[in-house]
Amino acid sequence: MGFQKVVNLYPAPGVEGDFASMNPFSSILAGGPPGQGGGTLVAPASGVAVGRFAFVNPADGAVSQSYVVGYQIGFLGRNEQALITQFLGEYTLVVPRGFMINLFSGGDFWARFPAGATAGQKVYADPNTGLPISAASAPALASGTATIGFTGVGTASVAAGTTLTIGTATDGVLSVGDVISASNIPAGTTIVAQLTVTAGSGAGLLGTYQMSAAATGTLSGAVTSVSALAYITAVAAGAFEFGDAFTGATSPASIGLQQTPFSGVATLATSTALVVTAVTPGTSLLSVGAALPSNGGAFTPGTTIASQTSGTPGGVGTYVLSAASLVTAAGVAFTTSDSAGGTGVYGISTPQNYTGGTITVAGTAVLTQFTVASNCGANEIAKISASVS
Repeated sequence: MGFQKVVNLYPAPGVEGDFASMNPFSSILAGGPPGQGGGTLVAPASGVAVGRFAFVNPADGAVSQSYVVGYQIGFLGRNEQALITQFLGEYTLVVPRGFMINLFSGGDFWARFPAGATAGQKVYADPNTGLPISAASAPALASGTATIGFTGVGTASVAAGTTLTIGTATDGVLSVGDVISASNIPAGTTIVAQLTVTAGSGAGLLGTYQMSAAATGTLSGAVTSVSALAYITAVAAGAFEFGDAFTGATSPASIGLQQTPFSGVATLATSTALVVTAVTPGTSLLSVGAALPSNGGAFTPGTTIASQTSGTPGGVGTYVLSAASLVTAAGVAFTTSDSAGGTGVYGISTPQNYTGGTITVAGTAVLTQFTVASNCGANEIAKISASVS
């Protein structure tokens, strides 16, 4: 085990996949040749995630975490049956290939709902990942507003230089790693870093950037980028999960890993000024439009970053808030309000340029035999229940 990093004021109600009571429970039997009592359920080649639903072939007991017509559905409980195979790993919620598993058709369990859950609602399963979804009726798997890549106007004031100045942002966000296209910019040139930020703009918008290759002449006119990052700014339904295939953008793609929301320390006054003094390593940049939860009463919920006026782009520096903070204090720890599967920055499988629009995860949620037995707390955990017949 690693060093303890977090101290909670109250104990967590449970871990996804845990039993939520000592009431009776029932399991799905593995299929097999007649007279042999069936076989054993084992994790498929890709492994299977605990606390989610999986699907079983009633004929031979084959298991899949993606929906297959005619398969039975069951919930994978947390029985500590897996090994931690990652070097120096502290925990895992994935049962590796070939390990025995137990899928439950009835009982009371804890489950994670990234989009929230309300007692009495039905529980559906995402057909791509088995993730539990709570809704009164069959929901959309996930849909939201996203921007991928950038469109704007820039200049390279010095011929053959590697500094790109963006003076106007039309749509999107310019990110490190984006492949840019513009006059006198060699094909395949990428953004290496944002060097400065123009006051009133922010990370990924107006300012100067370092390119991976020198311009071959003076640049003028439009600058566009193809990006492997999707900025999901609003979620209309469901939750975006790793591996979900989505449509609506320029090219079909799937959702990759979600970046960790920004976390840092700031000095506040009862004004719209936010002075970031430290950034937690490994978290996302603090971009314009990022939403802030109350953070212990420091901000009015719904407050966003309006602009950055000085400092390192997206890091230590001075920002302008959309609403005045509610306290005057130094050393205030705060985070943005991105949630797992919700708003935030995601990697995508196919880099492209799609500056503002709706993306939708295709598929139909699968109705399970479970219902939500308790409201979802701040930790996204709620009880689910299915009677045992």
